[in-house]
Amino acid sequence: MIFSDRDLRALIDSGRLVIEPFDSGAVQPSSIDLRVGNQFRVFANSRHPYIDVRQPMEGLTEMVEASDSEPFILHPGEFVLGSTLERVALPDDVVGRLEGKSSLGRLGLLIHSSLPGSEPVLFRTADGQTRWLPIQDVVRKRLTGEVVSFDPDTFDVGFHEVTGVLEGPEDRIFEVRLASGRSVRVTAGHNLFTLDSNGELAKVRTGELAPRTLVAIPRVLPDPAISEALFLDLLDLAPEPEIAGLVLEGDTVRDLFNSHGELVASLLNEWGVQHVGFYRERSRLPAVVALSFGKLPRDGLRIGVRGSWKTIPVRIPIDEDLAWLLGLYVAEGYRRDGQVCWSNTDQQILDRAEVTLDRLGLSVYRSQGAIVCCSKLLSNVIGWLGIGDGARSKRIPPLVYEWPAILVQGFLDGFVDGDGSLEEKRTSLWTSSELLVTDFLSLLARLGLRSSASFRSRGGSGLYQITVPRNEHKLLTAVPLPDRLLVAIRDDIGLTQVEAARLMGFRHATSLCNVENRQGRDAVRLATLRRVISTYGGRASPDRLSRLTRVVDGGLLWDRVIEVKDTGVWETVYDLEVRPGGRRIENFLAGRGGVFVANTAGYVDPGFKGHLTLELSNVANLPITLYPGMRIGQLSIFRMTSPAERPYGSEELGSKYVGQEGPTPSRYFENFKEGST
Repeated sequence: MIFSDRDLRALIDSGRLVIEPFDSGAVQPSSIDLRVGNQFRVFANSRHPYIDVRQPMEGLTEMVEASDSEPFILHPGEFVLGSTLERVALPDDVVGRLEGKSSLGRLGLLIHSSLPGSEPVLFRTADGQTRWLPIQDVVRKRLTGEVVSFDPDTFDVGFHEVTGVLEGPEDRIFEVRLASGRSVRVTAGHNLFTLDSNGELAKVRTGELAPRTLVAIPRVLPDPAISEALFLDLLDLAPEPEIAGLVLEGDTVRDLFNSHGELVASLLNEWGVQHVGFYRERSRLPAVVALSFGKLPRDGLRIGVRGSWKTIPVRIPIDEDLAWLLGLYVAEGYRRDGQVCWSNTDQQILDRAEVTLDRLGLSVYRSQGAIVCCSKLLSNVIGWLGIGDGARSKRIPPLVYEWPAILVQGFLDGFVDGDGSLEEKRTSLWTSSELLVTDFLSLLARLGLRSSASFRSRGGSGLYQITVPRNEHKLLTAVPLPDRLLVAIRDDIGLTQVEAARLMGFRHATSLCNVENRQGRDAVRLATLRRVISTYGGRASPDRLSRLTRVVDGGLLWDRVIEVKDTGVWETVYDLEVRPGGRRIENFLAGRGGVFVANTAGYVDPGFKGHLTLELSNVANLPITLYPGMRIGQLSIFRMTSPAERPYGSEELGSKYVGQEGPTPSRYFENFKEGST
């Protein structure tokens, strides 16, 4: 719950929220305006060859003081640290969110940034449903669940709890397009992930991304870890408005007539049904009548549409054949009212489809190039699954993301049989649906398969081609070059470049020299790094070797930026906080095909006391003047479900920024001390 202006004033009057100095005119309908102080920290890039996150890095920044007569000038592309003029102190049962003033954002000054509302995130709800949902739906509906994220220490990819959400002001939207066909739309100040020369994770802002920069995508998406058999429950799947057009029959309905006969008859009469005996004899009821008795046992329960006597089981086991049939439909199927058709010239494929439909009790008609099932219910079910109508709107059914790998493979096999090609070195999938392309790029990662997409001309029309190479070395094998880490490992062992190159089997020592000296490259192949690991083995520092191993075998791959496009569009932006159990996961999978983006929300933890450090970026083409005391951000306050057990500043938490004054440089190096946060 976000505090209103009335609640904010009451919280300040009670002394539980401290804003010093406090200007009553700064209180807005749902936030408090904060001002910028007169101190700024600028980066002295010439003093250090690189940033080592494990070291204090004294002198990395220097303090600059501004005044009304000599304001601070923030130049295009420059990033500095500022500070709020106000000191802020939060109680232990609320959390703050700092956001930049939208009027300044329109001039190109960014503090914290986020994603436009329509950008999808892979979200698993509390009841286990996994879906690509627009981020605005997650935020506005306050959905409880998890997103796909990676652990920044191990690079392991998994589902992690969303611990906070935010709706921000409008901001300018940029699209980042990657070589594999993936893309994500973010604001200029939002961060993606790359590696620095020490093999450490590094954030890079969209506005600073250059073509050929390598950014993180998932190597594999986590399985849903389902241990029991899966079923398609048609009654749960049916949208509520369509329940009125369905009927149920079977032993469950017979039991309703036997135990509640008079009430059933009364309900039928209310629905305009006079021949109660007709329904009783057939153990049949309109679904709305049957469901008025609550959740019904599924054993023996069958479902159909009103006006038809054909029914099928409400609960259908999902096996490889059904998964395959759905994949075949997405590739080459279409539906009309009361009819579903699969087209294919391969009679063995049509035979398999007919057998699968026959097991469901559905009859078919065959021709040389198609199989047709005349069933209004099946046509409805295809619509309920969210597959889409028409070749250009086809999508993978959301429930496929919840399946174990063996069923996902069955679905993929069905699509390949319908509209794919198997070649010696690759598998290709063809489609005219752009949304289906993005679905497959993420679904293939469930199987640990690397894929890319491109737009090709085929048979006189334009089609998207999704390529899945059979060999790893054909796709997504470049890694941001950790050259300083490689040198440090070799120095630990005490080898010269010549000795190390010989042990690795390089023909010339210059091959290793070019890598370690970053000659004409900013990336290295995974195969080369595997050589390094195999050669150095247990002789290297365990810490450094583990850093290199997670790059090679962890859950991340690295995709190359080909374009950062200013869309020219302003949209309301949203962000998620991902800090389960206080862990700083702080990233989530978003975009078309799946790209990892940083959780950049400027959250202020419960119990925090001190000045708020501002991360200021200028993404405009002209310098921006910052005057001390100008209103620069707005602080929103959210009530927590319960007071924090260990609020910020607790002795056992070891909080690094408690009581900070003025713009405070990073103390990330303290994370390498036991128990630091």
